[in-house]
Amino acid sequence: MKLLLLIFVVGLALPILGQDNQKPTVPKYNSAAEAAYKGTVEDVRDRQCPISGGVGTHILMQLENGNTIEVHLATTEFTKMLEMNLRKGDPIGVTGWKTEFGGVQTIFAREVRYGNDTYIFRAKDGTPAWIY
Repeated sequence: MKLLLLIFVVGLALPILGQDNQKPTVPKYNSAAEAAYKGTVEDVRDRQCPISGGVGTHILMQLENGNTIEVHLATTEFTKMLEMNLRKGDPIGVTGWKTEFGGVQTIFAREVRYGNDTYIFRAKDGTPAWIY
C-alpha cells in the first residue's frame, strides 16, 4: 500500500519537476528581417540573459517615435572588451532584428553606432561575435 501511495505521489510531482519555469525559447537571429533603428540611450544594464548564455549587456533605447525598447548586445565580458562608454542621452543607431522575446518587443543587435564608432556584436548572418 505504501508503495502504491509513493508511486502516486511521484506521478503527481513529475509534471511539476519537469517545468522549466516557462523560460522563453531563445530565437534564432533572423538576418532577413534586420532593420536600422535610431534613438537615445535611456540606460545600460548588465543582467542574466538566455541570449548571451550568462550575464549580458542590454541597452534601454528610446526610439525616435518615443517608444522604449530593450536592445540585447552580448555577454558583459565581450562588451567590456569593446570598451563601450555609452551613457544616458547618447544618440545611437542600432542595426538588428526586432522581435518579441519573453513577451516584450526586443532588438537583437548586430551592430551599434555611436558617433564615429561602430560596435559589432554579430556577423551579417547573425552568428554571435562573442562565441569566437
